[in-house]
Amino acid sequence: MTKIQKIKIILVACLLSFVAAPVIAAEVSFDTKTQEIKANQLFEVGVFINTDEESINAIEGKITFPQDLLEVKKVNDGNSIINFWIEKPKIESGQIVFSGIVPGGYNDGQGLIFSITFLAKKEGSGAIKFGEVKALRNDGQGTEAPLTISNFNFTVREMAKSTVQMPAAKQDHDLPEEFAPQIAADSAIFEGKWFLVFATQDKGSGIDHYEICEGKRQCVIAESPYLLKNQNLDEEIIVKAIDKSGNERIVTLPAQKPAVWYKNYLILAIIILVIAIVYFIWRILWRKVLIR
Repeated sequence: MTKIQKIKIILVACLLSFVAAPVIAAEVSFDTKTQEIKANQLFEVGVFINTDEESINAIEGKITFPQDLLEVKKVNDGNSIINFWIEKPKIESGQIVFSGIVPGGYNDGQGLIFSITFLAKKEGSGAIKFGEVKALRNDGQGTEAPLTISNFNFTVREMAKSTVQMPAAKQDHDLPEEFAPQIAADSAIFEGKWFLVFATQDKGSGIDHYEICEGKRQCVIAESPYLLKNQNLDEEIIVKAIDKSGNERIVTLPAQKPAVWYKNYLILAIIILVIAIVYFIWRILWRKVLIR
């Protein structure tokens, strides 16, 4: 499925309010410019966007880094300005790729997109760079916004007096944010079959995964959009959003087309059985009355 199709899916379930924006260049950058890092040290780099009064509702791109010098240990999207990830930040062919949207647009400075924890493996100099970054204006037409890029240059030394510090680990006891999964159908997606769209944020540790439970079926790990197994929509659906600290937000969708009682074969079988037992008892009692 292409990114365009995924964007279309999300737009099926979300109404995006559009506001016209002037022609001003936004900036994507890392939260540090040039640093000396000690070898074998972990350090975190935040990926930010400063819209500079430009209203942005979508951004995608890649981040490259020298793999001989650095190793990605963790990518954290907790507290991100991105509400819906088309493609969550992940390692792909030695690069970090990402794509997401902000319904209604984002217009502010230093908006965190995600952060990356690196391990400095050995001495050397290099740069963490943006590549193929695109941002779309929140203007109702999805026109591309001009961007300026600021990369992160660094040097790794064995005896460096590093100024880069890892943030103190925080306990995350908060649930992911409330969300409202939507059931939709579109002729261009899943051959017109019913599917489920869902997304939320977690400001602490970030969303780890989602689980879908349809009726009495076993829960499965799923991504949005999710093709529903029960196309009759006559069973409740449970959606679990689970963050990286194990906190769960659970949303239950009632059956969209509840089956009438007489179509529930179990209930029907029980009713027939009860009638049969009552009739059997009645026959026995009636025979006793006749004998007397």
